[in-house]
Amino acid sequence: MRTIEAMIAGRDAPLAPGCNSLGRSMLELRSHQCRFPLRGSGAAMRFCAVEVEVGAWMPGLSLGSYCSFHRDFLRGQPSVAEERVAEDRSEAA
Repeated sequence: MRTIEAMIAGRDAPLAPGCNSLGRSMLELRSHQCRFPLRGSGAAMRFCAVEVEVGAWMPGLSLGSYCSFHRDFLRGQPSVAEERVAEDRSEAA
């Protein structure tokens, strides 16, 4: 399974139904559009931009700025920080 860190780095990120395959830059995003990173880094980062359903837009909360497809995809996955702690523990053992 692809790691969340690899996904955030923009490698092999899954596209939501209705997502423009090129994505949008942060400056091109409107309110209530999915902030899931698809590819690139820094100013060149491209995001999903699928409209987030009314009532599901909760920026500041875990997964609160993602469309339902990406929210469901990430639900239950460890965060990058949790993944690194697990790797550090396995290397120390």
